[in-house]
Amino acid sequence: MTEPLRILVVEDEALILMQIEMMLEEAGHRVVGTAMTAAEAIAQIEACRPELVLIDLRLADGSSGIEVAQAIRDRAGITAAFMTANARQLTEEMEGATAVISKPFSETVLEAALAYLETCVRRPPPPGPVPNGMRISPQCLARFAAMRP
Repeated sequence: MTEPLRILVVEDEALILMQIEMMLEEAGHRVVGTAMTAAEAIAQIEACRPELVLIDLRLADGSSGIEVAQAIRDRAGITAAFMTANARQLTEEMEGATAVISKPFSETVLEAALAYLETCVRRPPPPGPVPNGMRISPQCLARFAAMRP
């Protein structure tokens, strides 16, 4: 078995946050931190050094997940992915994130998305098609295409 992904979850609804955390841990990953606002998330990035940050678009205190994705964009070794019911509010470039996973999602959709993202993080480019319920940014798709022989 591979080493579990180190994941930071950024979600402002406590029940959804707990559900996502449980699903991630059941899938064999390690939640290294949680945050409900953009400021908390950015502080957590420094404190817990995640490999993957799963971000809701709308956060507590009126902050936005876009702020978090932009703070991550230039940090090597950290991948950002939105988990949101508001995916249509993102530009095609996804504000610097690698992917968006549409809410609501099933455990099966989340597991497939995590497997794909794990490959993106650790062994790019990912083989095969993008899983259902998930969209990858055009920049990442182009980068992956350039990696393939």
